[in-house]
Amino acid sequence: MKWKKNQKNQNKKEKKDTLIKRSLIKSIVYRVITLALGTLTSYIFTGDIGVATGLALLTETVQSVNYFVFETIWSYYERKRLREKIEKEIIREIDLKINYEFLRELSYELSRFDTFVEEIYRSIINFYNKLLKNEQLEDMHEEIKKHREVFIKAHKGRNFKEIPIEEEIYEEEE
Repeated sequence: MKWKKNQKNQNKKEKKDTLIKRSLIKSIVYRVITLALGTLTSYIFTGDIGVATGLALLTETVQSVNYFVFETIWSYYERKRLREKIEKEIIREIDLKINYEFLRELSYELSRFDTFVEEIYRSIINFYNKLLKNEQLEDMHEEIKKHREVFIKAHKGRNFKEIPIEEEIYEEEE
């Protein structure tokens, strides 16, 4: 177990080192190109290759350090933003799974509910019908149908109006 943790830490360090090396190499290549262009531009204005090279080297040194720091900071915040986005999605997924489990348990508990009040009966049947219409709960539909049928059988002799799955009954306004 400790070996895996050490290996994981080493992999993180290697990734970070690779990222820093990549940024450094990218900076150097870019600066070589801009050094040549800076030297040419300075030579055109000064006419002296020594002064032109000195100006170009000074400018490129400052810009190289600036670019490397900028790239490193940018990468850090990009990784941080990506990490936060991933964490948010994972938490959202966990919340959905908890809600699915809650609906499954509620469906079961309602199937065991016994009432003599037709309005309560209708409300529970409407709840089942809404769950069965919800496409996101499709993997639970068979279980919900079973719970609904158990609930209906328990109330069969009570002369409550049957409500098909496709239909929802609302309280009639007086």
